[in-house]
Amino acid sequence: MILKDRNDIKWQNLLLVLWGCALIFFSKGVNAEQNNDKTSSQAISQKSVTEAPKPLEATRHKEKLWAYKRKHFNTYNLKDEMEIGRRYMNQQIGEFHDKKVPVDPVEWQPIQKRIDGIVKKLSAVSDIPQFKYEVHIFDKKDIVNAYCLPGGKIGVFTGLFDEKKGLIDLKSDDEIAAVLGHEIAHATMRHVTRRMTTYNGLGVLGSVLSAGVTQGAGDNWGYMTEQVFNVGTSLYFPSYSRKFEKEADRVGLYYMTKAGYNPQSAVEVWQRASERAKNKSKDDKTSFFDSHPASGERAKDLRGYLPDAESIKKEARLRQIIRGEIDESAPEK
Repeated sequence: MILKDRNDIKWQNLLLVLWGCALIFFSKGVNAEQNNDKTSSQAISQKSVTEAPKPLEATRHKEKLWAYKRKHFNTYNLKDEMEIGRRYMNQQIGEFHDKKVPVDPVEWQPIQKRIDGIVKKLSAVSDIPQFKYEVHIFDKKDIVNAYCLPGGKIGVFTGLFDEKKGLIDLKSDDEIAAVLGHEIAHATMRHVTRRMTTYNGLGVLGSVLSAGVTQGAGDNWGYMTEQVFNVGTSLYFPSYSRKFEKEADRVGLYYMTKAGYNPQSAVEVWQRASERAKNKSKDDKTSFFDSHPASGERAKDLRGYLPDAESIKKEARLRQIIRGEIDESAPEK
């Protein structure tokens, strides 16, 4: 540019001043952005130190969720299973009556009706729907547990729903189905009699016990109680190996999903069990956390089956729509 007068010089100086101000402003913005990035990265670093560990990452299982069926040798038939369950449940109820523990209390009847409905759906899609499934509520808030005896006799303790020490949300049918699906799986996979069969094969219980299921086995029956059930403080919890627990986790997930419940709830329940098991007293032999050893691995293992469960859930939803149980416009769980 060729300057011809003083006005041109003034305009040039003004432009230079404005240009300088722009450069200063720009440089401050860059520095501020760099400082923010630095502060942000420090905050993220600090957060990673104080943040609770995330759930274990899961790998999708090679074997499909529903491919769990195996042939197992069992010296007991289904009639034996139902008789064992009937006998032990009657014994449990009798013990509680003697100790003045409320069984199926009136104030819990609405909840019991809900649970009956959930069990009806779960049993209908189970491997042995012909079992005579039956639910009893035991009003013991200090016990966080539930179990299913051979033949489908189910016991649920009110402590399972305690807001502070319990395990599941009473308002969530999905969480109730997650726990009861697991318990029903123990019965349909016939875990108790498979263990009894093993004892018989080892000669521990003897042939008298096998013959005595429906006839009464005297002292042998009491011996079996000690071997197969966790007997203590007048409670009759079946005792299961880690292998049986893992099988019940998988089969229970299949049952609840096929019955139309949200499989994600099973993962959440076992993750919660893992966290609360850390605070369990060493002397606690009655809680779910003792009879169902919980670790993050169980939630991780179930998470690996979720892709399969999602496909089952879609099929279950379609069946519910066809049967008119839910409206097509109803939101998916």
